[in-house]
Amino acid sequence: MKTFENFEEAFLSQTGLNNWCGDYQNLETGIENIDRIQFSLGDVFWAVMADGYQLDDYEEWVTQYGFTADGRWAAVEGGHCSCYGWEEMEEKDITYYPSLEVLLKADANANIILTHKDILKEALPFLEI
Repeated sequence: MKTFENFEEAFLSQTGLNNWCGDYQNLETGIENIDRIQFSLGDVFWAVMADGYQLDDYEEWVTQYGFTADGRWAAVEGGHCSCYGWEEMEEKDITYYPSLEVLLKADANANIILTHKDILKEALPFLEI
């Protein structure tokens, strides 16, 4: 498993990511919700995505969760058709939350963060969960 000691190191590992095929291995944890991050957007390290994102062989819709250098949490939703790639999200679509607690109250699907809390902390020891 990859580990990152600080936000900058983690963030740089995702720069330019836009690979909806799933070949990219984010932290190499063996957990699909963590390793198949679908896209990189904004100044956010995208750490995990919600369950149930596969619609069919040609379309996906995901909600990804991540955090910023200043400790805010973020969520973004996006979809794609395999014919066209990711096209439905922009930086303006990212919702920022002042804390994980606020995110969890706003979005029940964000519990995926707590589900994988231990593995995220192991890969990102600087992360406060």
